[in-house]
Amino acid sequence: MASCVARSFAVPGLNKALSLANLNDSHDVYNELLDDSQQPEVSQTHIQNLAELFVRHNAHTKLGVHLIHGHFKTPLNTVMLGTNIEDPYGCWTKATATDTIDLSNIHGHIFALRSAGGFVAYEYQDGPMPDLSAINEAFLTEFFLYLARNDLSSLLGFQVRLEGAPESMFELILDQGTIMLDEASVHGCSASRQTGWIFELKDKEPRTCAANETHAKKTSGNHQVFNAGKPQPKLASVADLKEALVTAEILS
Repeated sequence: MASCVARSFAVPGLNKALSLANLNDSHDVYNELLDDSQQPEVSQTHIQNLAELFVRHNAHTKLGVHLIHGHFKTPLNTVMLGTNIEDPYGCWTKATATDTIDLSNIHGHIFALRSAGGFVAYEYQDGPMPDLSAINEAFLTEFFLYLARNDLSSLLGFQVRLEGAPESMFELILDQGTIMLDEASVHGCSASRQTGWIFELKDKEPRTCAANETHAKKTSGNHQVFNAGKPQPKLASVADLKEALVTAEILS
């Protein structure tokens, strides 16, 4: 197995150090994204083809496929940055001022292919860049070519898998942020659209796992956890977030 990922692709936040300019690019990319409801359906043929590609290059152990989408416009000089939470397991991603971020201790989480021909992270995650040494160096090149040849660059990207994440997670929309939660811990919500796919090798064949990430909505039909037009709860800490989710009857 080769020792590095696609030498022809130096991707800031994945296998190349980040700069403030990279974060500014990410902000601009995020604010151009369509909502997932505006994206066309993803062909299962493409998902199966990508399962084969990911498994063949051993990329499935660290990376997955993601539906490219955003949910709101973020303020100037901010970027979407996620932090893992526990009890229940989750990931709180919110618009974060770029001048408060330690560039040496974050990595790209979700990446899109831009028209210039390179991958750009549009969401980030706390922690150092992932160890991708077991992934074949040709992976990013082949993934790039598959997206380009099938006109999928505005529909599908890739993401770094969250360590220790349960198989199925619900994504809920907050004010200037999102929260991913273990589906088993969420109340009063239902699946709206699958947004993430992970793969595995089973019986020597590439296989798509059960829905890894799904945009969820409240059973009332609202896609936002907290009602628009009403005062939004102050979410200054994880404790604040959990308390607000309990009040909204999302968590118990």
